Amino acid sequence: MRFGFHMFMVPPAEHQEIARTADAWGWDSIQVADAPFFPEVISVPYPYTPDGTRFWPLDMDVLDPWIAITNMAVVTRRVRFLPSVLRLAIRQPLLEAKSMFSVAAVANDRLALGVGLAWMPEEFKWLNMDMKTRGARQDEAIQIIRLLMQGGMQEFHGKHYDFDRLTMAPVPKKPIPIYVGGTTPPALRRAARLGDGWVSVIHDKEDVPGVIAELNGYRREYGRENEPFDIMMHCPDAASLDDIRRLEALGVTDLQVTPWAHPGILAEMGVGAIMQQQPPLEVKLEAIKRYADQVIAKV
Repeated sequence: MRFGFHMFMVPPAEHQEIARTADAWGWDSIQVADAPFFPEVISVPYPYTPDGTRFWPLDMDVLDPWIAITNMAVVTRRVRFLPSVLRLAIRQPLLEAKSMFSVAAVANDRLALGVGLAWMPEEFKWLNMDMKTRGARQDEAIQIIRLLMQGGMQEFHGKHYDFDRLTMAPVPKKPIPIYVGGTTPPALRRAARLGDGWVSVIHDKEDVPGVIAELNGYRREYGRENEPFDIMMHCPDAASLDDIRRLEALGVTDLQVTPWAHPGILAEMGVGAIMQQQPPLEVKLEAIKRYADQVIAKV
C-alpha cells in the first residue's frame, strides 16, 4: 500500500515545506487540484457535496496544476505528483502534453496524470468546448498523450483531434501512468478501458468492495484484467491498520488520506468536510510525520 494526500485548499505558500516533509517521511504521492476559474454562479449543482453547494471561497488561490507540481518537485527527490483530476476535456491535448512532459523532465518523471471530464457547463461554454462530446474528446486526448509519450514522429486522425506527423521533446524516460477519475459507470468503464488506474473521490470502507468489483468486471470485459492497474482510494473511515490491510487485499494500491483532518468523517458528509480543515502549517507537518510513524511505517 502506498499513501498520499491532496493539497486542495492548502495555501500555496505552504506547498514546498509540506512536500519536503512528505518526501522525507515516506509518503508516495501528492495530489493537486485543477480549477482554471470559478464562475460566480454555476448552472448545475456541485456533484461532491450532499447539498450541491461549493465548499471553498471563490477567491481561493489555486495554482495551475503544472506550476504547483513544479514548485514542489524542485525541492523533493522521491515523492511523486499528480493533478487530481486534470479537466482534460476542456484542454487542447497537444499543448497539455507539452506542459506535462516538461514538468516530467523537471521532476525526473515523478509524475502521474489523473484525468476527469469536468462538470461545469460554464467551463465548456467560456472555453469554447462542446460539453456534449467531452467523453469522446477525452478518450482521444488520452490516446494522443500516450502516442506522444513514445517519442519520434507521430500523427493522429480522430473525430475530434487531427494532426499530421510531428514530434515533441522532451518526452518522459518512462511512460507516465494515466489514472481516470469519476464514480459513474461510464467513468469506471473509461478507467477500465483506457487507464493505468482509477482515482476515486471519497468512499466509506463498506462501499469499497462493490465499487472495486464493478471496476474489475469492466476490466474483464475489456480483456485487461491481467494488466497492472492502480486504484487510488480516498476512504477516510479506514482508520486502523486492519482496515488498511483489508483495502489492500481488495486491490487498493494507493490510500489517499488527509493526515491533519479529524477522524470519523464519513463519505456522506462530502469531501468538503475534510478539505475545509486547514490547521496551521506546523500542525500539518506534525500530522504528516505522525501518520508516517504510526501507519506508513507499519504497513
